[in-house]
Amino acid sequence: MTVTIATETIQAAQGGDQDAMWEIITEHEAMLSSIVRQVAPNASPSDVEDLMQDARIELIQHVRSYNTDSSAAKLSTYAYAGVRKAVARLWVKNTTGLTIEPSVVHAVSHALWVTEGDEEGAWMIVSSNEDPRRRISREVFVSVREALAQTLSLSSPAGHDDDSMTLADTIPEAGATFTDTADKQALAHYLLSEIPPRQAFALRAFYAIGMEQMTDAQAGDDLGLKPAAVRVLRTRGVDNARQIALRDDLRTAA
Repeated sequence: MTVTIATETIQAAQGGDQDAMWEIITEHEAMLSSIVRQVAPNASPSDVEDLMQDARIELIQHVRSYNTDSSAAKLSTYAYAGVRKAVARLWVKNTTGLTIEPSVVHAVSHALWVTEGDEEGAWMIVSSNEDPRRRISREVFVSVREALAQTLSLSSPAGHDDDSMTLADTIPEAGATFTDTADKQALAHYLLSEIPPRQAFALRAFYAIGMEQMTDAQAGDDLGLKPAAVRVLRTRGVDNARQIALRDDLRTAA
């Protein structure tokens, strides 16, 4: 599902024109709704609305980072994989978070990716971890596998073409140490994908990560918040990112 948006409209939205931004969001509502229905077909109306709100924020981030001069793909194609990936991650968390640690979901996801979807092979990996604390029971493994199966395939492209990234492409191994600049950038993007979308947007805007740097007032315009509320989101985002890094035993070398 592609949507054609005039370059002038995109540039206006990137320049702070709120009418242009909401025009883009409105034009993409059908695409966002389709993504939510595919990822979470059994979601309740309230869950659907929550996922739609997060999908819109993810779309805004892609509008901000879209290069109208060099991007060959349409904005909708450029944003599709990232929006779907974000919605899928949130749905997995929402449906498993009460009984299963997110790090367990990541371990199962990574094992399935390594074994190219071979469930028995993935089970052998997660059940025989050298660290007894990281071993996963068969019951938990099956529960996570079923939850993941309701979102999207870990090995199939998440976008419209065969070269799109998959959900598994962004899952680092627990205990990984990130040494060079590229690794640290990858870690930053991973952590931003794990925290709530509004917190991630506040951090991306402040530090110009994948988008033009924005003041708190500008970011607040996109989020419908006052600058003080944006600063609170940013602080919470940093705290949550640190907790996730500790949870997944991810670290950078000195």
